[in-house]
Amino acid sequence: MSTSPGQSAAHASAARIGRWIIPGIPYGWTWVPEFGIQKRSEGVVPSNVYLREDQLLAGDRLELYIRAQITIMKRTFMEPMIAGPVPAEFPEAAEAAMLMLKHRPMHQVTVFQVQHYVRSGKWIGIVTLTTLESELLQVRPDFDQFMKALRIEPEPA
Repeated sequence: MSTSPGQSAAHASAARIGRWIIPGIPYGWTWVPEFGIQKRSEGVVPSNVYLREDQLLAGDRLELYIRAQITIMKRTFMEPMIAGPVPAEFPEAAEAAMLMLKHRPMHQVTVFQVQHYVRSGKWIGIVTLTTLESELLQVRPDFDQFMKALRIEPEPA
């Protein structure tokens, strides 16, 4: 994959994190190996998109996994505001959902997270945009573009 901002690559040369296939990154964002992408703006905490994976331990429902994640969020963040989850679409996924989280860490700035959960078999892919609330309107179009290009590698036969 080209790590030049705004460029895309064929699937064969695309970057990968686990089963995630990252064909390109939005202009102005930087590739961070084994993490995802990051956008730096002067005088502002960087926005980032973190890609990770997990496995369903029991059952085959994404909803139960997300409920467990919400429980963790409520224990981790002080007074979190959580919206969702709501159903979402993702190519070749059995299920997908999105939720949003808003919280204030110790520095008293409002942090906003948009989390997409994707299930394929027992595999769960999680994509998390983390940004300051004040930056959300500026970075959300780039995040949406990134999500449209993102793919998952099919399960091995």
